[in-house]
Amino acid sequence: MRLKTIAIGLNILLLMLCVGFFIGHGLPKSLMLWSSAILWFVAPLVNLLYIRKNS
Repeated sequence: MRLKTIAIGLNILLLMLCVGFFIGHGLPKSLMLWSSAILWFVAPLVNLLYIRKNS
């Protein structure tokens, strides 16, 4: 149960960092930055959905 809580906390932190990136830097101008930002946002979401599904 503790590992699950840590995983959820770290995934939420990643989502907050992604939002903070957009707030601090604005919208990316290059395709590479857009792809990185999308992956940075989608990966924690997938992890959280997987954790929720298997609980």
